[in-house]
Amino acid sequence: MPKNIDAKVYEFYGFRLEEAQRRLLFKGKSVPIKPKILDLLLFLVETRGQLVVKEDLMNEVWPDAIVEDNNITVSISILRKILGDRVKRQFIETVPRRGYRFIGDVAEIAGERSVAGDGHAPVHTAFEEEPIDSLAVLPIESPGDDPNVEYLSEGITESIINILSRIPRLRVLAGSTVFRLKRKNMDPQNIGVMLNVRAVMMIRVMRLGEKLIIRSELVNVSDGAQLWGEQYNRSPSDILAIQDEIARAISQSLKFKLTPRDQVRLSKRPTDNIEAYNLYMRGRYLWNKYSKDGTLKALDAFEQASKIDPNYALAYCGIADSYFRLSNIHFPPSEVWPKAKKAALKAVEIDDHLAEAHSSLGLVKVYYDHDWIGAETEFRKALELNPDLALAHQRFGSYLTFMGRFEESIRHYETALELDPFSLQINNNLATTYFLRGEHERANEFISKASELEPNYVPVHFTKGWLYLEQNRLEEAIAEFEAIYKLDDEQYHPLGFMGYALALAGKRAEAETILDILEDISRRKYVSPYCMLVIHLGLGSRERVFEILEQLYNERNDWLVWLRISPELKAIRDDSRFQSLLARLAFPD
Repeated sequence: MPKNIDAKVYEFYGFRLEEAQRRLLFKGKSVPIKPKILDLLLFLVETRGQLVVKEDLMNEVWPDAIVEDNNITVSISILRKILGDRVKRQFIETVPRRGYRFIGDVAEIAGERSVAGDGHAPVHTAFEEEPIDSLAVLPIESPGDDPNVEYLSEGITESIINILSRIPRLRVLAGSTVFRLKRKNMDPQNIGVMLNVRAVMMIRVMRLGEKLIIRSELVNVSDGAQLWGEQYNRSPSDILAIQDEIARAISQSLKFKLTPRDQVRLSKRPTDNIEAYNLYMRGRYLWNKYSKDGTLKALDAFEQASKIDPNYALAYCGIADSYFRLSNIHFPPSEVWPKAKKAALKAVEIDDHLAEAHSSLGLVKVYYDHDWIGAETEFRKALELNPDLALAHQRFGSYLTFMGRFEESIRHYETALELDPFSLQINNNLATTYFLRGEHERANEFISKASELEPNYVPVHFTKGWLYLEQNRLEEAIAEFEAIYKLDDEQYHPLGFMGYALALAGKRAEAETILDILEDISRRKYVSPYCMLVIHLGLGSRERVFEILEQLYNERNDWLVWLRISPELKAIRDDSRFQSLLARLAFPD
């Protein structure tokens, strides 16, 4: 067969990219990749080390199509998943508001390409024959704009995710990641490649009169083949039974051999009361909105569910998690944490084998009890019961960060990110931990990733402002904190840190004005004292700083967990009064 050797072959970190054969290999095994994503990779590798602006990407990869910025962002995200998840590193650098740069070391070698029309068949390798051990369950947006159908759709999806995550050796992605994709109108194979899973399950929920129509389909990512599909036309009261049927069908389709114990775990229901279950689903749907109003409505739904079924452990977890989200931002910690503790203890009492219950109790032991050893025990128990519970990995990661155990923290955050790759908060957690370790470039990578997913996510902006403070880029820090307050004027800690930055910049009058504003607001509603503390810190009012620290200690304020690691406190860490406070909190060595 005639050959032509002018085509390129590129090798980097175990990958082999063959231009003529139109394929990507990793350690000799074929990697599933869509044609346009392959074109994108080829262009980035060919221009490696150079900034590639978005216009050039559009012209080179999509020359005959109208492409939005979001399509490029999604395609870059898919490519990052394909590459980064195999070698645990990033090859594509984001240049904010400009474009991208390929930053891996590449070896270019001579290659071969077949003459057009040689008819070579697709390569089938061991990669494609490996068992399906990872799954994403995705709700598909239904026609109309019925919020009741939407929360049912998300609730059913999350319930099926929770059920399937009990299957040993099956990695099931978290709901918060898949919910971000439900309006993307992408095919299952693209979604599977983006999320680095071997199968994708699509669920569509529609209401027809008094009936629910639930359509579900399981697709093999490697070849797009349907592994299983079913439609259920049933009453809403049958939702629990339908979820059980779907979970059993999926486990059979994926050919998992379940032990009798596994089968019991798979069939165990958190409640048999459909009204309580619907309220819980509504509560989680609202809780995932992250707003004060949504959290208060979620709390009400969880409390109603717990009254209808007093043995519904997950409802009590929802209550505890809601109080956690309200503490120190909207309500005094001393008011809400005792209620969170009561709910978390009740959840564990009802079901000591529920991972979510131990995860919620771990939060209480960190933020309210300051029982550091007890908290670690609870998080480890949660992960022993469900190693794929992303929220438990994330919360344990935060605990380890507070303890200064950064290496362990990062490992748990990375595991959480594998289970929930589009999580804004986990990306922010990693940015924060790298920032605290002094690795500012790594911190910026995760800030950029989260910002691509959601430009207005407040915690990421806060971490960015915090980073600017540490780098003495005070004007940029001030602008960042001011922008946060404009996004959400019910969160006052950005205002406090803006006052701190102004004080450090020598703008004392402006800092004092913000301090006066916060003190005035605190007479009418709760404002965390830490907001005022940082401004006094910037102004050099050391005595007032220590008075507020005592106030924080007495109300068991959430900010206390940061005392060992918050960079703004380094100016007072050598003070004997600060050391005395640390001793009372009894942080482990």
